[in-house]
Amino acid sequence: MSRRTKALVLAAFLFAVNLWIVRELLTAEFIDHMYSIEGTHISIARFARRHWPDLDWFPLWYGGIPYPNTYPPLHPLLVAAEAKLLGLTPALAYHAATAIFYSLGPVTLFWLALRLSGSLGYSCLAALLYSLTSPSAFLIRIVRWDVGGVWHARRLQSLVHYGEGPHIAAMALVPVALVLLIMAFEKRRPVWWIAAALGLIAAPLTNWIGAFVLVFVLAAWLLAKDSPFRWRDWLTVAALGVYGYLLVCPWMPPSTVLCVTGNEGGSPAAGRLARFACALAGVLAYALLLWLLRRYKPPVALRFSLLFLLPMAWLALWDYWAGIHLVAQAHRCHLEMEMAIALTAAFGLKLVLDATSPRVRTAVVCVLVVLLGYCAVKYRVYARKLDRPIDIHQRIEYREAQWFEKNMRGHRVFGSGSVGFFLNVFTDVPQFSGGFIQGAINPLFDGFNYQIMSGENAGAREGEVAAIALKAFGVDAISVSGPHSQEPYKPFRNPKKFDGVLPELWRGGVDDVIYRVPRRSTSLAHVIRPRDLPTRRPIHGLDVDPIRPYVAALDDPSLPTAEMTWRNEHAARISTRMQKDQVLSVQISYHPGWNASVNGERRRTYGDHLGQLVIDPACDGACTVDLTYDGGIEMRIVRIISLLALAAAAYALLRAVSRPNPVPLPDRSN
Repeated sequence: MSRRTKALVLAAFLFAVNLWIVRELLTAEFIDHMYSIEGTHISIARFARRHWPDLDWFPLWYGGIPYPNTYPPLHPLLVAAEAKLLGLTPALAYHAATAIFYSLGPVTLFWLALRLSGSLGYSCLAALLYSLTSPSAFLIRIVRWDVGGVWHARRLQSLVHYGEGPHIAAMALVPVALVLLIMAFEKRRPVWWIAAALGLIAAPLTNWIGAFVLVFVLAAWLLAKDSPFRWRDWLTVAALGVYGYLLVCPWMPPSTVLCVTGNEGGSPAAGRLARFACALAGVLAYALLLWLLRRYKPPVALRFSLLFLLPMAWLALWDYWAGIHLVAQAHRCHLEMEMAIALTAAFGLKLVLDATSPRVRTAVVCVLVVLLGYCAVKYRVYARKLDRPIDIHQRIEYREAQWFEKNMRGHRVFGSGSVGFFLNVFTDVPQFSGGFIQGAINPLFDGFNYQIMSGENAGAREGEVAAIALKAFGVDAISVSGPHSQEPYKPFRNPKKFDGVLPELWRGGVDDVIYRVPRRSTSLAHVIRPRDLPTRRPIHGLDVDPIRPYVAALDDPSLPTAEMTWRNEHAARISTRMQKDQVLSVQISYHPGWNASVNGERRRTYGDHLGQLVIDPACDGACTVDLTYDGGIEMRIVRIISLLALAAAAYALLRAVSRPNPVPLPDRSN
């Protein structure tokens, strides 16, 4: 059997072992983890499947956001394509895709380890350790408690319990990116450089954590090389990363990157000195590790593993052990830490066993076979309990979604907790919040969302304050879950806050209620006077004084109403009668990519202090305004750049194909 055949057999074995563990996910539409955020991932994929190629604007969350802001697009687009091609529901396609990516993760790690070390056996061992052990359960008490013991699968729990499907997919793609990069450096041909650029952008297109981790992986590889400070190599990798981004920049424009990083925020101000000291210690530890590796020169695979392990462990363990958050969401890097530990353990063991006798190596192999076999059985039992399918029709999330679909189609609603996470899995009903707040272009949603649910410091006025905010953002109904609800989060501190304040529309059982938010007009467009706009930006969700005149104007019967009809997902038409000194307030999030026109003539648009769109139509009498989102000048620029990058790739490939193969020179070495 050839070496390549052996490698393929081992890869197939690794894939089969992992797929055997998670096989229920291949056929599970919904599973017993409704507190997972996977509903948001499914919602994005469902929207893409239903509305392709109209993916400019996403009107369902946070007053509307650009589609790239929903989440890095590769994973939901793959799920949407799978659902469309195979005739699956988006939920079933999502779970099947996550099972495949989960099973591919150890395979791609095996491929990377093999490229770095050349050892089939130890590369397979690294992949098996990654598949069947969870070092974070040994190292982190809260993880051990959360997963239920040291012999349970943390990677699988993160996938199923927390909805980390795109993160797990990115972890499978990061090794692919590095392997393609290594091959490009070896072969130095256009097709491999382009493949490497695509590999480098695949993880960022799948998950933001994947983009962050990829930087450390690339640095570890460059520093592990025999010539670690050859700046031409560093510049080449940077250029490939930039070129990969230029190829796909319409799906991840600069505004999206800035929005997500800005909304993500940093670490809290408290403990700044401790964070600085911890970060400085990490830099010094990394420098010491580099010096030790240069001095003792272990094999490249072990060098890479250690240089990858140290930053991942440093970020995750300080976060868990001491509450020192060196970067936002540093705790999530514990999954990548497990990957690095698997590589380090395998190649560290190789270094030790290479100096021992065959008898010792045989004994160690026997112990590992028994241990990993035991782990495989434990993982399978754990997965069977974790991946239990459910009848979604019996869940409150589905029942409320169906009620909203029947009674509130085209109206914005407030779905609390898991109801909001899963609402758009079943319907296209827009909602106040919904998915990932990092993508919201109107930063006020987060504060008002918190205030509506918590009622913090509002006292007896909490229902009134929440109702004002709901009206200001165009919400027509709100669902509330009480302590006895089937909804797992129960986010309302006082679920009775709307009793006597808002009329009740629907009650499911004892503690699930949907209230109506009375508005004079349920349209998102309103004719008001410029002086009625919010007078200043609210400081927080309790600061409703600057928006009271605006809400009063929305209910003023002396002002004309406006009808707003969506023509597609990124265009609407507003019809009304108004005077020249009046403006249109449109309760969608302002973005410079929105354009308004009357009879084909552009009209001024701007954002108010609530972050919502205002149009100055300059109409006197009957008025029809056409509203269109095109992404603005930024989107036009990035599309041109992407086309130029694609043209450059095509030109390079055509030149490489048309160029005759050089005739090899005779060997004169003898």
